[in-house]
Amino acid sequence: MDRNTTFPTVIAHRGASGSAPENSLSALSLAADQGAKAVEIDVNISSDGIAYVHHDERLERCTDGTGLLHETPSTQLDALHASAEFEGFENEPLPRLETVIQLVLQRGMALNLEIKPPRGRAHITTEAICSVLEDKWPASATLVLSSFDQDALKHAMQIAPALPRALLVGPIPTDWQAGMHAVGASNLHCSVKGFDAVQARVLQDAGHGVYCYTANNDDTAIGLLDAGADGVFTDWPGRLLAALEAQRRSRPHA
Repeated sequence: MDRNTTFPTVIAHRGASGSAPENSLSALSLAADQGAKAVEIDVNISSDGIAYVHHDERLERCTDGTGLLHETPSTQLDALHASAEFEGFENEPLPRLETVIQLVLQRGMALNLEIKPPRGRAHITTEAICSVLEDKWPASATLVLSSFDQDALKHAMQIAPALPRALLVGPIPTDWQAGMHAVGASNLHCSVKGFDAVQARVLQDAGHGVYCYTANNDDTAIGLLDAGADGVFTDWPGRLLAALEAQRRSRPHA
């Protein structure tokens, strides 16, 4: 693949989502302000095929809307507020992917975009997302498409082969080679509890990156990095970056 898929050590999970509404412009800006060099977002599409940055299939938890995002037209989605019940963010918009891309590029961050297709909509969702990326994301910037949905990643491999891919799993599977090969993945993203240092080293020796989600305890995150994880996703990027800096300062120079 001709794009760099090596990410910074700390990836802001849905932005600085511990301090601002997840997947919002405010959370992404705050992550950059806190020093994060990479962010993770979730993307689904509206009933008329517009890509929005939003985690759930339903709108209720994070917005003042109701129903399924993929059954709602963009005219209605653009009018919603996405505060996720955070005080002080009541007017936060539900952002379109193209708006988020502009912000991420302006702030010089790498992007992990998770494709979140509802059941039976892997192809149409992936096509809409890849169309935006092919138009808006420069080849020189760091990007990876991730998903638990292998059909989505396989389709991305077919229609946008230059866009790097990462397979999302819980524990690292023993047959990871088959899964990675099937979707042409460069990285594997496993859960915090599913990380295995021995398997991770085998993956890394084969040229893959291994990243862990979601490490919101600083000691846990640092332990994963010390055990060989290439990076971790966290809702609290500023706090973890400060803890890592404190660790660096406390260790004697080699």
